[in-house]
Order: sequence, then structure tokens, then C-alpha cells
Amino acid sequence: MLMYKLRSRFSKNGDIIFISHLDVMRVFERALRRANIPISYTKGFNPHPIMAFATALGLGVSSDAEYIDIQLDEKIELYDFIKQLNNALPKGLTIIESSYISSKEESLMSVIKRSVYLVNFKLKDAVSKEDIINELNKFKNLEDIPLEKEKKKKGKRKEKTIQIVNIRPNIYGIEVFSLEERNAIIKMDLAAGSVANLKPEIVISKINEHTRLDIELDTIRIHRIKLFKEVNGSFVTPLEELKTL
Repeated sequence: MLMYKLRSRFSKNGDIIFISHLDVMRVFERALRRANIPISYTKGFNPHPIMAFATALGLGVSSDAEYIDIQLDEKIELYDFIKQLNNALPKGLTIIESSYISSKEESLMSVIKRSVYLVNFKLKDAVSKEDIINELNKFKNLEDIPLEKEKKKKGKRKEKTIQIVNIRPNIYGIEVFSLEERNAIIKMDLAAGSVANLKPEIVISKINEHTRLDIELDTIRIHRIKLFKEVNGSFVTPLEELKTL
């Protein structure tokens, strides 16, 4: 039986940013059924819809760059798919664009390499744009930015060890996006995916630790604007350079 694979980019905004990734998966399952989308199901006693997401988004993080792959039993018009599914999805989740892709296309989770965020926060004291640029440049010039991570030991005993990792190689870029008095927005390009994944809130805490910027950590708001995969040494979005049907 011929199957069709559909890749879509969707946004996550509003109150729905506070539901977990697992809950988002459940929301999509219900919405696909309500929209009468001819989604494929796994075989066996407890069949599940065949769909897969890119990297999980942290709780409270908004995004215009989330991706989902859905396998269909029947090919439907992209316009109809987007319209029907958006009508069934709750407020805050919106399909932006979709494209049919080859069944040989690698999974989203395996190809994602980088993620770009806008991080909004307040500074305790007003600084000039030049000062914040200088402090961020000093931060980027650090060769080692250590992070303590808990690692569970294998076996019956649930023992934990502390591992020190250097997160600097996972920071590809940081720049000032805007600054108005004490309100700052920083653009971050960070490692993402199954091989390496760095959360922007960790980077902000390290900026607070290693620079003279005094950030009010409880004011942080994070928005993802891009996800990238690597194709022949270049970074493109998951809907670019696709192996089409």
C-alpha cells in the first residue's frame, strides 16, 4: 500500500506554551481524528498514529519553528490539510506550511542540528548597547563554560554522579537583537537535536555568571524562530532541500 509522508511547520503561542511536549502530541492526535485526516496507524493490538516531532520545546517557550512529520494513507491537497487541521487544533497551535516529502527522508529528530531563539529579559540596571555588546563578546571569547550535569548510573541503585561539561562548543552565535532601557532581546544560535542540545535558559544563566550584566532571571521569555538541519555543509530549515516525491 502506498503511503504519503507530510512535513509541516507549526507555531506554538499563547497559553498553550505551558503544556508539555507529551500533551502537544496528544492534542495533535485528537485534532487529526477530528479533522478526518487519513493518517496511517501502527499495526498491532494498540495502534498509534504514525507521526513524529522535531526537538521537544521547553515548557513556557513559544515558537514559530516547530515541525511534525505525519504519514497518510491517502494523498490530500495541502490547502485542505492545513485548513482542516487548523480548524481542529486549539488556539495557540497553528500549521503554517506543509509539504509532501520522500519516505526515504531522514527523521526530524535525527537531522536537527541547530536552533535559533530570541530571548527577552530585563536587566536590573540600564546599560548602553555598546556595553551589552562588549560583555557578550567577552562571553563568546571564553574557551571553557563549565556546566554541572547530573548523570544517573546504570543498575538497580539509582545513584547519581556529577559530570562537568563544557557548553562553549554548543554556542554558535549570540548577538543583541534589541535594547530599550532595561529591556533586552538577545538572539542565540545553539546546538539542538539528538547529538547535542543546549537550552537558552542555561546560556542566559551562564551570561549572568560570567559577565557584568545583571539579568533578572525571573523575567526571561524565550521564543524559537528557526530550526536547522545540515545539508552538504550548509544549514537549512527542515522544509528546504527536501527529497520530494
